[in-house]
Amino acid sequence: MAEPPAHSISNRLGRTVLDALPPGVRRRVRRAAGRPGPRVVPLGSLDAELDVAAELFSGSEDAALAFLEGLVVEPPELPPPDPFSEPYHRWTWSLYSAISGRPSYSLGNEASPFDFEEALTRPFPWSTGSPTIIGEDLEARAHVLRLLGGGLGLHPPARLVEYGPGWGNLTTDLVTTGYEVTAVEVDPRFCSLLTARSAALVKVRSEPPAPGEVGALVVVNEDMLSFRPDRRVDAAVFYECFHHCADHFAMLEGLHDVVRPGGPVVFAGEPVHPMPYPWGPRLDGLSVWSMRRYGWLKLGFDPAYFRQALSRTGWVMERHRLRRSAPKAEIVVARPSAAS
Repeated sequence: MAEPPAHSISNRLGRTVLDALPPGVRRRVRRAAGRPGPRVVPLGSLDAELDVAAELFSGSEDAALAFLEGLVVEPPELPPPDPFSEPYHRWTWSLYSAISGRPSYSLGNEASPFDFEEALTRPFPWSTGSPTIIGEDLEARAHVLRLLGGGLGLHPPARLVEYGPGWGNLTTDLVTTGYEVTAVEVDPRFCSLLTARSAALVKVRSEPPAPGEVGALVVVNEDMLSFRPDRRVDAAVFYECFHHCADHFAMLEGLHDVVRPGGPVVFAGEPVHPMPYPWGPRLDGLSVWSMRRYGWLKLGFDPAYFRQALSRTGWVMERHRLRRSAPKAEIVVARPSAAS
């Protein structure tokens, strides 16, 4: 295999070093290098910025996303030092309330407005009409399938639980590939959509399928934190949904009751990247848009914290990156530690 060019290696090293800097220092370095990065917007000016984004969304998804990528909310005061402490949790929910404009978070906030009939044939990302957005999503889902069958050695009819399937795009990929999938979704409309979209592809069941049944799907309308399967699965999969979990530490602990001994947990397209604090609501434009407009929970996790959280709950962290320019195609895999 040919070695990567020296300039490519140096660029990657430079980005790694830059990401490790404190946010204020990082912005000054970027400005000095002619790459200032996103505009920093005070929380009090957020609604005016999001009104511009709303107008752009009515005309072009790409234009609106580009606008949101160009802004970030001014970082809050530093949180308490211990990210596992009760004061830190209170700080987190206070920041969520300030961004979302809601007094508190509830699962009811996770409802997604969409046209059901349109979503049957043209769900997100196809509904955006953006080849870029669609291509990135297809690429990310393809990476999940390659990792399941290649790096993890899980071939159909392996048993999987997929949390928060939403539109059901990855779900239909998995069941038509031949996996036995239990889809756990808190939004009843998404459950109905997933059942309807999958009915023409596989047999959708209301109870666990017989062992070895190829391409079976069970849709469960339940909160991910409370779900426990009738029998343990070979792997659990999160695709852009773990960051909606209101108690991620309890979720990580509970996954040992979901996945068979030695089985992995796949976190695909999740925001595990450098942050100005260990974990908490994200401050990028698209995340604050989602929290402010819909009340969705959009957490982010610094890699060092996520590794520590996994370790404390009996998991060992691995990272599988397709390439740096495709952040949605980066996957974190958790395997049970020897002590668990």
